[in-house]
Amino acid sequence: MAANAHVITMGLNSALNADIAAWFKQFNFLPPLGLTQARLDAVTSNVSFVHLLELVAASPHDNFILIIHGHEDGSGLWLKLTQAQANPHTTHHDLQRLMDLDAGGTAMSAKDYSIMGIARADVAKILQLRHKVLEKRIDCIEFRSCNLGRNKLSLDRFRQFFGARRAGAPDLHTVFGHVPILLGAELMKHHTRYHTGSGHWETYNFPSALGPPTLVACFALNNLAKPEFGGHIATESASVLSDWIQRYVKKSGTYSSGNMAMHALWAADRIVAPKTKGEKERRVAAAIIMEPEDASVPLGGFGPADDIRRLVLPLSENYAKHIVYSK
Repeated sequence: MAANAHVITMGLNSALNADIAAWFKQFNFLPPLGLTQARLDAVTSNVSFVHLLELVAASPHDNFILIIHGHEDGSGLWLKLTQAQANPHTTHHDLQRLMDLDAGGTAMSAKDYSIMGIARADVAKILQLRHKVLEKRIDCIEFRSCNLGRNKLSLDRFRQFFGARRAGAPDLHTVFGHVPILLGAELMKHHTRYHTGSGHWETYNFPSALGPPTLVACFALNNLAKPEFGGHIATESASVLSDWIQRYVKKSGTYSSGNMAMHALWAADRIVAPKTKGEKERRVAAAIIMEPEDASVPLGGFGPADDIRRLVLPLSENYAKHIVYSK
């Protein structure tokens, strides 16, 4: 499915918005369906679910990529229903209550208003906007809201509220970045000298964790084991980097110069581990995702202590597995 989409980011900081814009400028596609950016709006004021509905209703497009912070448990978005809402979130419970009311269900009670943190006039406005959005008959919404795909009921309620034929979301953390490229044998050999700061750095060796790398991708992690403080890619030549891009990032992608935009899924609290026999299997817990292809294609970067892998690149089989769809 290659189609144009309206990309809307909401409530993100300026650095992350710049990273997202760089990704769509350099590679302009979102796996696994392959939606491309026709328009990008980075919303940093009037941040609310109501304003999101206004933007969607006014858009000439019928496909959307919505990039908004999500709850760790997949229950919704870190986005106020209205700017005046007391609670800084929109959950699938909120949307279901509003849809029940819209379908002729029982009137909102004082308790409902208190739980949702909105007023009677807010409900009327939200439902009015919802009707405008439903009239659009949206084809697809690709959420890149962290973890929204973990809760299929939640994802389906968001899809129903927008009236979309299909909606997808990751069940992992979403990463966008813009990283320096270190080219040349000496820079690659000594790339760890750029691992500055007090945070933990994680290095991914390509093509395999089991042999000398031709390329390394490194990330500085915060205390939640998520990329935040920096990173880089190091390799001996631009041609090696272009080959790596075409295998793991975008089939038609190439590298010419400057920093490179990055997008990936990232297993933070859920660990992607290689499925092998012996000691590694003994360490496997319920939180670890076992991917069969990891046994034959070790992408590298298995964590130094526990042989874990967190990086899930766009063209990997694992990326498509961790985008959950409701339709």
